[in-house]
Amino acid sequence: MVIITIKKSLPNFDIDLTLRFGNEIAVLTGPNGSGKSTVLRTIAGLEPQNSGSITVLGKIYFDNNTTLPSEERLVGYVSQSESLFPWLTIEDNICFGLKKGEREKSKKLLNRLYDELELDSLLTRYPSSLSGGEAERVALARALANRPEFLLLDEPFSAIDKELKPKFRNFLKKLQKEWGLPILIVTHDPAEAHTLGDKIFRIEDGSLAETFERGRLNKIPSVSY
Repeated sequence: MVIITIKKSLPNFDIDLTLRFGNEIAVLTGPNGSGKSTVLRTIAGLEPQNSGSITVLGKIYFDNNTTLPSEERLVGYVSQSESLFPWLTIEDNICFGLKKGEREKSKKLLNRLYDELELDSLLTRYPSSLSGGEAERVALARALANRPEFLLLDEPFSAIDKELKPKFRNFLKKLQKEWGLPILIVTHDPAEAHTLGDKIFRIEDGSLAETFERGRLNKIPSVSY
């Protein structure tokens, strides 16, 4: 179970919300500027929060007595900017989070990521030579390479060709089921939200406006942000 309560002051509004979901894919959606990316960065420990609590699979990331550093949260995080290291090859970018000696032990997983995300032909290249969609796939592979206990994805497929999106969405869903991995994904794409989401949270100005659960939807909301 993932239980997230964030209370955080921003210049234009306050974030004050609670999200609860299990080992499933939860989607966070809402208008631009409603606080979605800030929520992900706060969970990852990259931004401070005023109060609240974050508990992932029984581990406390944050509460009144605990503030776990970001490097100890075992979170895989993909930001909108991908944040690849320009001086490293694609393969070294993907393996960056692996400790010394772990690359060989993780070879089976790495080869699977290279295959499923169509990265084999990119491994010796550098980030400056990639398209936006290629960079997103590399960032996703890097986030998965060290088997995180929680995955945070901010618009992870926004630059990927429409024809390829179903393949990568299906891979993510399959991997989530295999690993029992809780995932929180931000998207503005209603089709993506309802393809991936077991639970969908819609926020406005930092507050939870609506929650939808798979199997309990009367219709798919048509609003696209």
